[in-house]
Amino acid sequence: MTQTVDLHIINAKVLDVFNLKFDDTELWINDGKIFYRGANLTYKAKATFDANHQYIIPGLIDAHLHIESSLLAPSEFGKLVLKKGVTRIFADPHEIASVAGISGIQYMLEDARQSPLHIHYMLPSSVPATPFEHAGATLNAAALKPFYSVPEVNGLAEVMDFPAVFNQDEDMHQKINDALAANKHVDGHAAGLSREQLATYRQYGIDTDHESENAAQALDRVNAGFSVFVREGTVERDEAAILPAINVANQQFFSFATDDKSATDLEHEGSIDYSVNLALQKGLDPAIVFTMASFNAAKAHHIKNVGALTDGYVADLVLFNDIKHFEAKKVMVDGHWLNHDHDSTVTTIANQALNFKLSLSDLSLPLQADRPAHVISIMPHHITTEHLITNVPVENGYFIPNATYAKVVVAERYHQLGYGIGIIKGLNIQSGAIASTIAHDSHNLIIAGCDDEAMIIAANTLREIGGGLVVVDAQHQVTTLPLPIGGLMSDQPYQKAIKTNQQLLAAFSTLSDIDFDPFLTLSFMALPVIPSLKITDQGLFDFDKFQFINIQD
Repeated sequence: MTQTVDLHIINAKVLDVFNLKFDDTELWINDGKIFYRGANLTYKAKATFDANHQYIIPGLIDAHLHIESSLLAPSEFGKLVLKKGVTRIFADPHEIASVAGISGIQYMLEDARQSPLHIHYMLPSSVPATPFEHAGATLNAAALKPFYSVPEVNGLAEVMDFPAVFNQDEDMHQKINDALAANKHVDGHAAGLSREQLATYRQYGIDTDHESENAAQALDRVNAGFSVFVREGTVERDEAAILPAINVANQQFFSFATDDKSATDLEHEGSIDYSVNLALQKGLDPAIVFTMASFNAAKAHHIKNVGALTDGYVADLVLFNDIKHFEAKKVMVDGHWLNHDHDSTVTTIANQALNFKLSLSDLSLPLQADRPAHVISIMPHHITTEHLITNVPVENGYFIPNATYAKVVVAERYHQLGYGIGIIKGLNIQSGAIASTIAHDSHNLIIAGCDDEAMIIAANTLREIGGGLVVVDAQHQVTTLPLPIGGLMSDQPYQKAIKTNQQLLAAFSTLSDIDFDPFLTLSFMALPVIPSLKITDQGLFDFDKFQFINIQD
């Protein structure tokens, strides 16, 4: 009996992820799935596609990211990455949940349903991330549990509060157990953890991590039984240092993730396609690279029948023509070629008012001239920082910022609960100030600058526009990128958001000569669960001591 299917792809070099090689073969596709791989005289197709001896791989998968970091709504994010060959992502809506709680997660789910991109959500495990900062919401295990019945929810996102796990905090362990009981899985966040601490995570069922910064750390995680997400984002540039750890024997434990990447970088540099090309440039075998970028990510997330191109697997695939440099030529999702951007309507959620008060006098920082100060030192292309103890400029008993040492302030934005003030090195701000309502993970207001008046102008501007990113130059001229969705995401088409962001970065380039993204970098200066010295609305936080410290001991 002849079987009729939707599509027959001929003359293709198709990746075999099980044997790490490309085959000259055919694909029969029906009802959104691969019906059969190989030649078969008993089938016929409604349509035939001649691949002209080009390569076909499974759709690329981003194993861990925060859509909010792109500054785009989920539906607009989908338009941007689908054309790069990314057909599936695993997103942690931690950022919007920290601002708006349950309604933020619901917003992300609903907006994502407009996109053909497969968007899986991992429920935020730590809202707030720690007790060392104030967030806009608190999500306990009982609040998260109902979401496991939602098809798009795949598990519990990066567990970043190691002390809560180690000390058997009741609510944290309930979150982990609820995910496992629902046959979902749990992502880790093991920044700065020792081999013994990694074992603690594994003992409680946490089985992935994206915080490796080098090959040794990556191998520690593989040896502990983790799947490793090789991260390459806007700030976190870890891939080149991790690649030497990967070989034929252990490749199955590695996949790719962007974690935090701006729309501007996604457009001009790429998403997982950039990670793929970097690995190819470094000499990793193409079959291994593309398997990491697809099948391995699906396995790490316990997703069946995804990430391979053979019988019964979802028909997500990408056509390209150069094995040495990947560039998507055609993209298929669920058995359908994508020919144009999908239609969508970006809505917003009820945005909480920015409830903070800052005056010029609040920015005064008294210091003793004859004593060193604790300084946050940025490590370019990393979210970790160095903890400096050094002398800084002091006049008449007050810190005086300059091009080396800027002032940094985090102000609680939800309930006027106060602010923390410190000193930061590495932004190289010559004049003016920048400010943002993106400050991981609680997303309070964060400002950096060397001009107190410009810092206040930046803060007031953010209040006026309902959140976003601001640059105030030496003449106190203001450039903004409004982010009305929770102070985190634009409500504009991705093309317009990218153009506005480029204008913002151009304005910043008149203040500083750094070559990394100042806003994403600044946003992580407020994340106390990452080494080594950070600042929250409650003050200066020493990760190594895991406590607040005075700026001068």
